[in-house]
Amino acid sequence: MLKKPKYAETVIVLVKNKNHFRWFVADKEIWFLDLKKLNSSYLEKGYNIPDPDDFSDRFNIAVVSEETAEDFLLQLSDFEARTEELREMLEQRTYSHISDMLPSLYVDFDNKELTSYYPEPASYEFYVPDGWLGKYGQFIEVIPEVYRYWIIQGTNQFL
Repeated sequence: MLKKPKYAETVIVLVKNKNHFRWFVADKEIWFLDLKKLNSSYLEKGYNIPDPDDFSDRFNIAVVSEETAEDFLLQLSDFEARTEELREMLEQRTYSHISDMLPSLYVDFDNKELTSYYPEPASYEFYVPDGWLGKYGQFIEVIPEVYRYWIIQGTNQFL
C-alpha cells in the first residue's frame, strides 16, 4: 500500500472486477469515473479549466468503465491494499481518526455500479459512465465477510 488512508485526502475503495474484489487507497480525485462529465459540470458553473481534454493526471483515461478497468487498475496497482494491511492499521490504531478508515466507494465493474458513502459533498455518484448506476448510500452489507477488515475477532471496530 503506497498511501495511507487520510480523511478528505485519500479514500478507501473496494473494486469488484471479473468477480474479484480488491481494496485500494488512493487520492480521492482519481475515483471520479467520468472526468468528461465532471469537467463539463465545472465549465457549466463558470469555472475555468485550462485544458479540459487533458487527462494525463489519470493515466490518460477520461472515462473509467468496464472497458478501461483493466488498464486503470493496472496503473493503480501500487495503491492496492490487502485486507490484512487495513485490518492491521485498525488494530494498531495507526490512523489519525477512525473516519480515515471508513470505506468510501464501492466500484462494481461487473454490474456497472458505483456506490458512494463519501461524507463530503464530492458526489462521485453523479460522474459515472453512461449506462452505469451511480448512487449514494451505505454498502457495507454487500461486501463479502472475508474483505471486512473492520471486523476483528468478531467485533465491528466502527461501532
